[in-house]
Amino acid sequence: MKFLLAIASCVMLANCGTNITLVSLDYQAKLGLDNAGPRVLNVGNVVDLRREGEFTLGTVRSRIGTPVEHIDTRVPVESVVSNAFAHGLKSRGMLADGNSGAYILSAEVLEFRCGQMLFPSASAQVRVNIIRRGSGEIVFSRIYQAEHRGADAASGSGSPVSTLVELASRTLQQVIDQALDDRELRRKMKTYDSGSNYLN
Repeated sequence: MKFLLAIASCVMLANCGTNITLVSLDYQAKLGLDNAGPRVLNVGNVVDLRREGEFTLGTVRSRIGTPVEHIDTRVPVESVVSNAFAHGLKSRGMLADGNSGAYILSAEVLEFRCGQMLFPSASAQVRVNIIRRGSGEIVFSRIYQAEHRGADAASGSGSPVSTLVELASRTLQQVIDQALDDRELRRKMKTYDSGSNYLN
């Protein structure tokens, strides 16, 4: 029992010595300006299925695996992803006003993390569903994923958080762009004419 208490005390001390850094991620909407699509989509539910903390993004570890710094997002990860989809749709002219879109984009965040031990890295995996408004029919569903890795971390080179934020932003950007520029996804959508008739 004393041995178990000693272990618990060590864990508590280690956690107390670990910094938590709050970060914001950036989606570069200008990258989608030249790939316009139909203005028929609204962003619906984005659900975080990672089974981690809703703000958790990653951990910086020493070369022996000890946590040194935790990285959290300022808003829940599901909001980060939802906002990125909204910016991506808007930059492509695909975001419908209000709730007027014929289709709803929903998403499930299966993986989104960054971290560093021997080198900085970030990865993301998101399932995107396109739902027909009214009927609730899923007309398209696909998983998109991306991963980026930086150079080997140099000892004593300072906090790698800015590098990890850049990698995480780039990774999320790639997933969003893959989805919104997917020709098959766009083909599955039909637009309305002024008389609310479907156009093939």
